[in-house]
Amino acid sequence: MSRGMVNLHFGSKEKLLLAVAEELSARYAGQWKAIADNPELGPAEKLISILKADFDPLVLNARDVAIWFSFRAEALSNPHIFPFIDSRDKRFRTVILELLEQIKRDGEHEDVDAKLATDALIALLEGLWTDYHLHSEIFKPEEALKICLFVLQSMFPKHFEIRSIPG
Repeated sequence: MSRGMVNLHFGSKEKLLLAVAEELSARYAGQWKAIADNPELGPAEKLISILKADFDPLVLNARDVAIWFSFRAEALSNPHIFPFIDSRDKRFRTVILELLEQIKRDGEHEDVDAKLATDALIALLEGLWTDYHLHSEIFKPEEALKICLFVLQSMFPKHFEIRSIPG
């Protein structure tokens, strides 16, 4: 795109980049929010569905992930982009924490720290996205889901069984 077209439609290159960051963030958030708001799903089903959505090609694809990581490289020097690519998104963390707290109560898992479990799960997702970014040709979303479920099963054995998860 020529500079003139960018300026005509967006006003500046920076505003174009911000619009791209907003779009990627909205697409990502739209998926997990729709799942979190679904009253027909229980907390474990919601969490599994959110995990599946995290590995869905709509958000986890080579082009978008490359853009996402490029934005992350620039995030500290561009504070306008930072809120759209921050791995510590408060809304997402709150949803995951609430689901894990409910699973903890339902399953009588008093020994589990839901906040630590949330932090661990989100760090795991971040690592798996990095793995996808570096090795997209051999990355298998179904294996990534199994890794997440393995970790969740170790904390909440009454709610997560890897074998019982449909493909």
